[in-house]
Amino acid sequence: MATTSPRIRPLRARRRPTVPAGDVRAEEYDDHPYAPTARHLARGTAPEPMELHADGVSEVLIRRITIPVSGSTGRHFHPGDVLAVVEQGELTHVADNGPTHVYHAGDALLEPRGEEHVHEGINTGGDEVVLLVTYLNSSAGPLAVSVG
Repeated sequence: MATTSPRIRPLRARRRPTVPAGDVRAEEYDDHPYAPTARHLARGTAPEPMELHADGVSEVLIRRITIPVSGSTGRHFHPGDVLAVVEQGELTHVADNGPTHVYHAGDALLEPRGEEHVHEGINTGGDEVVLLVTYLNSSAGPLAVSVG
């Protein structure tokens, strides 16, 4: 009686995962073959120090906001702190209680929380303004409150 042996398959060498387009290997993991990848969405430099308040944060939301040429956000304030990086365009930031700043691609800014920080973002350039914005809210309430 002939015996049959189970089919033996050769072991496949593990392939190194491919990195999706636009992503880079996360450098902090050295040369580990299965290291995470990361996509840099925006990097900005703030012209002045930022003081961030994140007490009691229960919601973090990241959005891409586009303001058309000559467009505006309208006057508003935020219940939670907001961090933004200008990805494209020229944003004029008019604050009721502070100076007016003009931000360009690569600039970062902080919009502090609270009714005392009413401001407006105006596209004063010739291209759309694109912002990558991170909201830090203490509840799932509104991201902004319009001010007449």
